[in-house]
Amino acid sequence: MDLEESVRSLLVQACGTEAVLRPGTDLLEEGLLDSLAMIELLEGLEDLGVILYPTQVPRECFRTVEDILALVAKATETGPDEVNHETTALRPQ
Repeated sequence: MDLEESVRSLLVQACGTEAVLRPGTDLLEEGLLDSLAMIELLEGLEDLGVILYPTQVPRECFRTVEDILALVAKATETGPDEVNHETTALRPQ
């Protein structure tokens, strides 16, 4: 299983529904990614070697599955410090 598939699987597990995988679904607005699911997601990402500091990443970066995958890709390319200090590139325009 590649990293993207692992993240998708982790997101389904954390949120308890495959509805999180629908493209463009606003996970925050729909209440699919609540605070408990966010903690589970972040812990699972850490287990996969992806470290994010949630207090330094804008909430918008967790809005859709596509946003989360982009955030994870950025973190694996640059490391957590770069992602957490340069997330403006990941914010919706």
